Amino acid sequence: MKRILFTISLMLLLSPDPGEALLLPPSISCCTQLYRKSLSNKLLKKVIRVELQEADGDCHLQAIVLHLAQRSVCVHPQNQSLAQWFKYQQKKLQRTLPNLNSGRK
Repeated sequence: MKRILFTISLMLLLSPDPGEALLLPPSISCCTQLYRKSLSNKLLKKVIRVELQEADGDCHLQAIVLHLAQRSVCVHPQNQSLAQWFKYQQKKLQRTLPNLNSGRK
C-alpha cells in the first residue's frame, strides 16, 4: 500500500499537469440486478435524479438508475410503472414550460 501511494505521489510531483498524472481508472458502480416489479408512488416521489446505464464498457446490464437521497435503485428499462411515471413527468414539465415562457418580454 505504501508503495502505491509513493508511486502516485511521485507521478503527481513529476507531471507538469497533475490531471494527466493519475492513471488509475475512476470508480465505477454498475447495476448487477434489476428491479422488475411495480414501483410504488412513495418511492417515485423520492427520486432526485434519473440516469441511464448502458450495457457497454464496464457495465453489462442496461438499466434506469433512480437516485434517491440515501440510495439508488436499478430498474429494468421496460418496467411499466416507470414508463407511466416518465409520461406523468413529461406532462408535468409541459404544463410548467408555458408558464416560464409567459413571464418573458
